[in-house]
Amino acid sequence: MGLHALELASGRDGALKPRPASELVRESLELPEAASGIQLERGLGLLIDRVLARRERRGRTLRSIVLSAVLVERGGTWREQVTFREALADPGRMRLALVPRLQLMPAPAEELRLAVERFGPPACDQRALLEDPAAARSARLREAIRQTRAAAGSDAALRVLTVDPDSRFPERRAVLAPYEG
Repeated sequence: MGLHALELASGRDGALKPRPASELVRESLELPEAASGIQLERGLGLLIDRVLARRERRGRTLRSIVLSAVLVERGGTWREQVTFREALADPGRMRLALVPRLQLMPAPAEELRLAVERFGPPACDQRALLEDPAAARSARLREAIRQTRAAAGSDAALRVLTVDPDSRFPERRAVLAPYEG
């Protein structure tokens, strides 16, 4: 989900104009002292709980998060984007994925921030008791494609399609197309 969405303007010409996205979910926490180590971990846990409790989330899982901080030294900032292997709504698993990223922070922080960059499916999805192996493999492939596109953009999972195999020109023999699992 980008920072802007398009909506039909109420004007007579019917032109599209950008509007701010209403699903911006972010939390921040000012730290009383220059925090590092266990203090940052506790602050991160609090921010995760706050983000998961926000009503704007509407029960959806989180696919991609941005962890950032305002550093004590010279007022600098630090930012780390984290894309989860699978969409999460479990605070414990989110902590496991995010806490090691705090070690990458170059200096103590005076403010810690957590923002949702991309949502996943609703958290109430349940797996079948007995899954068909072909269907399970297909579902894992679709999930891997979603993860790849969340991390690297919409053109991340492509496949080669043969268009004109007998062409004299190599560039006319095949094209790249989005992979649909």
